[in-house]
Amino acid sequence: MTIFYDDKFIEIDLLLRRGGHINRSNLASYDYVCQNFEELQKFYGRYSCSLYQHPDGFFYMAVKGGMFRTRLLPKSCVHLGIFISLKARDPEITRSSGRVPINQLFQDIETSVPREVLQQVYAPNRREAIVDECILDEIKKALKILADLGFIEMTESTIRPLEAINRFAELARYNNEPNEESRSNLTAQRGVVFSDADENDDESEGTTYEH
Repeated sequence: MTIFYDDKFIEIDLLLRRGGHINRSNLASYDYVCQNFEELQKFYGRYSCSLYQHPDGFFYMAVKGGMFRTRLLPKSCVHLGIFISLKARDPEITRSSGRVPINQLFQDIETSVPREVLQQVYAPNRREAIVDECILDEIKKALKILADLGFIEMTESTIRPLEAINRFAELARYNNEPNEESRSNLTAQRGVVFSDADENDDESEGTTYEH
C-alpha cells in the first residue's frame, strides 16, 4: 500500500506545506518521515520543492521556486527566533528541562535588546504612548507562530525550544548579516530567503524563512 493513503502522511504533508518542522519530540511523525524519507523527497521534488533533514535531525521543506504558495516569516518572528536560539544555549535552560517561563523571556528581551531595536522590529510606526503594549502583543503573536511551525513548544506559562530553533542559530552565527557566499549557502541548504523589499513591509524585510 502506498504511503500516500496513510493518515499520517496527510498530517505530515499539511504541516510541511505550511512551513512546519518535524522534530524528534513528535516521535510518531519523526519515525514516519525517517522510514519514508527517500519516497517523500521524490514526491515533493515533483513540485520543485526540497525536503531536508537538518544536521540536528529535524525535517523541513524548502519551497522557494516551487508550485506551493509561500509566505515569509515576519521579521518579528525571525528576531525572536534568533533570540530564543541563543537563549537555548544557556546552561540554566538545561537545568530546567529545557523550559523557559514566558514572563522570564519577556524580561530577558527587555533587558538584553535596546528599546529602539524592539520598537523598530515589533512596533514600527506606532505612537509612543502605546509602543510598550504593542511590543508585548507582537512578541506573543510571534511566539504563537513559532509554536505552530514547530520551532518551539508552548504552554500557557512556558516555552521549550525544539531542535528546529537551530535554523535561527545559523543566522545568529553571522550576526544576521551573512556575506554573499554565506547567503548563497543558507538559501540553498537551509531554505533562508533574503529580501530587499520595502522597509515598511513587516512581512518581507531583511532575512526571513520560507513559511
